[in-house]
Amino acid sequence: MSTKRFLLQKILQLFLTLFLVTAITFILMQLSPIDAAEAYSRRIFTVDETRIEAVREQMGLNRPIVVQYLDWLNDLLHFDLGNSYVDNRDVFLIVGSALKETACIVLLSAVLQAVGALVLGVLLYLTRKNVIGKILAFVSIAAISIPAFYLATSFIDVVAVRWNLISVSGNTGLMRYLPAALCLAVGGIAFFGQMLSKAIQQAMSEDSVLYSRCRGLSDPYIVVRYAMPQAIISTVPTFMQMMGMCMAGSAIVENIFSLPGLGYRIVNSLTNRDLPVIYATVLFLAFALVIFNILADIIQRLLQTRKGGL
Repeated sequence: MSTKRFLLQKILQLFLTLFLVTAITFILMQLSPIDAAEAYSRRIFTVDETRIEAVREQMGLNRPIVVQYLDWLNDLLHFDLGNSYVDNRDVFLIVGSALKETACIVLLSAVLQAVGALVLGVLLYLTRKNVIGKILAFVSIAAISIPAFYLATSFIDVVAVRWNLISVSGNTGLMRYLPAALCLAVGGIAFFGQMLSKAIQQAMSEDSVLYSRCRGLSDPYIVVRYAMPQAIISTVPTFMQMMGMCMAGSAIVENIFSLPGLGYRIVNSLTNRDLPVIYATVLFLAFALVIFNILADIIQRLLQTRKGGL
């Protein structure tokens, strides 16, 4: 497949995915037993059916869903996502602020995963034949199995409440995002650590490694100098996909640590039936997920092209 056709396919995939995700979101919100007009009315004044119907007409929620969706798409093309039903703030400002919070968490989590996976991967390889290696492998499997939200609640209960080592509220700078990023990173460190260990083991079976051993080079040196770079390159596409999953998985963790990111906004807007914020946050989250997957596919293609040229 030519590069031009490949990129065109990915662009079409992006727009098709965003269309399907936003359309399904509209349909699901229509199927909700409590609509936005009723939720809004309950917050503002005493509820009666006549007043709810007036609010529904004012919001345009009494129109066919197809018309509502097409109007929303038209407003989106004009960079107008409307105002929140809760505080009347511009949705772009709300989503922009939430995106910044989520990006900080995910980027910090990516750094922790990269560093932790490198260390764990090398340790798993070097200790693969002794008891320490077996223990590390067992702990890694356990870490992959533990969900991030459980780690987050346990972190608050043990580290913040019982041991009183750090505060989980009122922090600024790096400490504001570190607990959430760490909870998101644990599973990734364990997963990529095992993946790197296997990739290093495969790289160490090549003829070039045998030649290096004949030159008198030690295995740790060969691992760091020759095998690890190959192993890292092979895991980059999967790592990019994991970053997209981190953005999606940060929703509950953000709520636990009270960080107003995209996931936090989605949960709160669903509770309040704040439709403009729901549609916008789902759109931006889906966009980020697709972009990470497209980047993973592009990197994978470049790696395959590089191998084919060798």
